Amino acid sequence: MTKLYPISCCLLLAVPPLQAALPDPTVNYQFRYRLETVEQQGLEKDAAANTLLSRLSLAQPLAEGWSAQAEVDYVAALDHSGYHDSVNGKSRYPVIADPDGADLNQLFLQFQQQGHRLKVGRQRINLGNERFVGGSAWRQNEQTFDALRYQWQQSAELSLDYSYISKVNRVFGNKHPQGDWSARVHLLRADYHPLPNHKLGLMWLQLDIADAAAQSSQTAVLDYSVSQSLSARSKHQFSASYARQQDSTDNPANYSADYYALDWTLWYSQWLLAVGVEQLGTDNSVPFSTPLATLHKFQGFADKFLSTPALGVQDRYLKLGYQWHLFDLQSHYHQYKAAAGDQDYGTELNLQLSYSLSKEHQLLLKYADYQAKQLFTDTRKFWLQWLARF
Repeated sequence: MTKLYPISCCLLLAVPPLQAALPDPTVNYQFRYRLETVEQQGLEKDAAANTLLSRLSLAQPLAEGWSAQAEVDYVAALDHSGYHDSVNGKSRYPVIADPDGADLNQLFLQFQQQGHRLKVGRQRINLGNERFVGGSAWRQNEQTFDALRYQWQQSAELSLDYSYISKVNRVFGNKHPQGDWSARVHLLRADYHPLPNHKLGLMWLQLDIADAAAQSSQTAVLDYSVSQSLSARSKHQFSASYARQQDSTDNPANYSADYYALDWTLWYSQWLLAVGVEQLGTDNSVPFSTPLATLHKFQGFADKFLSTPALGVQDRYLKLGYQWHLFDLQSHYHQYKAAAGDQDYGTELNLQLSYSLSKEHQLLLKYADYQAKQLFTDTRKFWLQWLARF
């Protein structure tokens, strides 16, 4: 957070005199045990990771409008684990990017008053649906940012959000050579509700990543969604996004690529049905990239497309879900092909069952089966997860 120290010092000087007796901090605990297995054709061994995330969060009010927050994580690899955690060199196993170790997940100072919020320090940033910027919270080691962030809720219809990021703390941890990125990143997002149930979003991303110059780019994003009730038991929503990206700063490539996504979702009683398509294009064999995104939410649970292939990728999907009491069952089917040319990458089936035992405890089962055709190899993944929050 070196580049943010001068700003941090200025903010500390601006804090009013602290109360004689500060109120007690809010303390939260989170524990997430996960068994993850991977069977990947072409690798000698199957992977199995037994990991436990332990998280301690502290929120301390300081003065009127002022507060501070700290969050510490520890990921432990338990017995009977055999996997490539991205830093242990076990290349005979598939990668499960959950290295063990401790991490300062968040540490920031915040001022909030009358629709204005200013944060400086290490923090999570999730913009929109997280397709371009997010915390990748699925992994045990979350992605966070050393940043200055300003949010303004001008009215119920209009909000603005600006961030300057000086460091990206990635999911691989600080032991990995690409675990942290020094950066100069500007993010600007505006959300506008012109009519009830209509939402228009505009976003600009300027990425200058010194430690990964090939990821430096500038991207303009436009997204729109509209939802409508059909009856007392049903509603539907249509969403559309378009983005244009080109190289920036020290990126050695010269390209200009497009992105688009279309999605229609119907809710009827306990049922959910969704169909859609998402495409990350390519130019001069350089694909559209989203290096700061929450990637696990998109293009299948198997995570085969964390990096966009040189020919781009088009994902056509069908989703079906059903809720019964405290159970939530979902199934997804994906067809992947190249954005340029007619290469057929493969298909993927995803299954997910979640169960809320109580407000504090949730269980999750997930399964992914990627069937390769002309890209990658057959891959099957399974997850068993228990989450507890206090």
